Amino acid sequence: MDVGYTFSNDGTEILRLAAAGEEGAAIDSMGSGSFTPSESDYAPLIATLISLRSFALASALAKKFHRDSPASAAAAYWHAMSEIHEQREDQAIGVATAAMQRMGQTPDLMSVVGLALLSVGSLENAGKAFQSALQQQAQPIVFAYLGEVLRLMGQAEQAISVLARCFNGGCNEPEAYFLAGNAYYDAGQIDKAISHYDQALGMRPYYIDAHNALNRTLWEHGRKDKFLSSFTVACERYPDLLELKLRHAHFYIMAGKLERAVEILEDCERNFAPNARVISELAEVRRQMDPEFDPLAMYEKAYALDAQDLGLLKSYGRGLIQAADYDKAARVMHQARGIDANDQECIAYLATANTHVNPAEAARVNDYENFVQIYDIAPPPGIASIDAFNSRLLQALHSLHRSDVAPIDQTLVHGTQTHGNLFTSTRPEIQALKGQISGSVQSYIEHLRTLGLGEFCDRISNGFDYSGAWSVQLSDGGFHLDHVHSAGWISSVYYVEVPDNLDAASHEGWLKFGDAVFDPNNTGPHRFVEPKPGRLVLFPSFMVHGTVPITEHKRRTTVAFDVVPT
Repeated sequence: MDVGYTFSNDGTEILRLAAAGEEGAAIDSMGSGSFTPSESDYAPLIATLISLRSFALASALAKKFHRDSPASAAAAYWHAMSEIHEQREDQAIGVATAAMQRMGQTPDLMSVVGLALLSVGSLENAGKAFQSALQQQAQPIVFAYLGEVLRLMGQAEQAISVLARCFNGGCNEPEAYFLAGNAYYDAGQIDKAISHYDQALGMRPYYIDAHNALNRTLWEHGRKDKFLSSFTVACERYPDLLELKLRHAHFYIMAGKLERAVEILEDCERNFAPNARVISELAEVRRQMDPEFDPLAMYEKAYALDAQDLGLLKSYGRGLIQAADYDKAARVMHQARGIDANDQECIAYLATANTHVNPAEAARVNDYENFVQIYDIAPPPGIASIDAFNSRLLQALHSLHRSDVAPIDQTLVHGTQTHGNLFTSTRPEIQALKGQISGSVQSYIEHLRTLGLGEFCDRISNGFDYSGAWSVQLSDGGFHLDHVHSAGWISSVYYVEVPDNLDAASHEGWLKFGDAVFDPNNTGPHRFVEPKPGRLVLFPSFMVHGTVPITEHKRRTTVAFDVVPT
């Protein structure tokens, strides 16, 4: 696989195994001492593995690099960087800080601290770390990181200005063009966003994050002529890269082009060693294409190959629920929760299985009356009524609904959704809303603390933060498919604009809970909440919820957000 570097034989073999989806074999070989990459291999190989999203292997290699070269700032940098991509940001900061205590502060180590802070949403502190690195003559790419901070703070135009300093400084890194694409997207300059994503891929055709961003943008803005062409070109150039083919197939699945997805996945079956992800994905697509198809044999085959893959376990558990094998589903989901006790989908699927296996336990977790709470938000100071405030808020939100269709990877049907974290916007109406709802969020946390829900209370800390926020406009029969918020802890909906002629008898446009449509013996929904302007609804992120469709020629505008403990 030509990635622009020449590696030693061992380094080349590590890359080959990563490309073929055989991370485990490569990690085992390194652990046994079979692979001994040369010192010059480490940095470019780890960087390449991260670009390929082979994070576990990158982490194992980076730790070996750091063990072999404990006095190397570069080794500490890559160790910390790999921890960030494994979502262990605290460890990343610890590695970088310890290295600086031994060797002194370096711009690279300060920048990796900034990246860790950026990853957990500590934007102000991340910005300070990047500025400190730049004061020490950091590489121009750090201007791109600082630009990303500004973008996430809702300052896209300022981000573009800072990114210009990156390019003017001679930076020619694909990451810089990728981050510039994000900034141009948030600034509403869609053509420039697409151009910069294209440039990132021109330099690194296997750059999967850039493929994802480019094709989401093309989808949302109706550029069907180019949609998925970047994947096609890259897969032809890199036929041995499994992750690229899997992402290509996944986009076809999200776009509803299941036959094409099957072709790609079957090609992967023929040309790669047996792989749990390929088998699991193919099982799900075949089930979607044919409701009579039984995917369990394929899931069991995948499970035999990799019983620790959390995504596979969730798919397998859901498949068992669909087959009404609730006892086995509960066992599989218990195993999944052993890997990640806070995964919201795991909690939801286990509760669904327990509805039939252990009803009392399911009722404890899905206590819809106590755990779904409603708050009527007061208007901010100086505004006469909540209707007057919502009118101003609606005007601010309108300009942020820039796409033509719903995001390809969301549960939204017939509607649009804003891009990025809404609460980083500097618009006063949006910041006023954030201020008004924060007290309700704190009250909700205290309410659940008194109820003692272990799945929730085990994570309560002294603070909370908004991990994501967005606005949705439903129209023309729009609704949300039933889902959970996999990255959340507390989830929400705030109603800004609600049609005044909704049919209450049919619960048109209402929020519904417990309608686990993947369970053939589901008796939900178990609770409905009527939408009203100024109403905030808070609930645990693991609760299955959706929206009853609204009829055509009606529009409903909401703000939703996820809260996580800090």
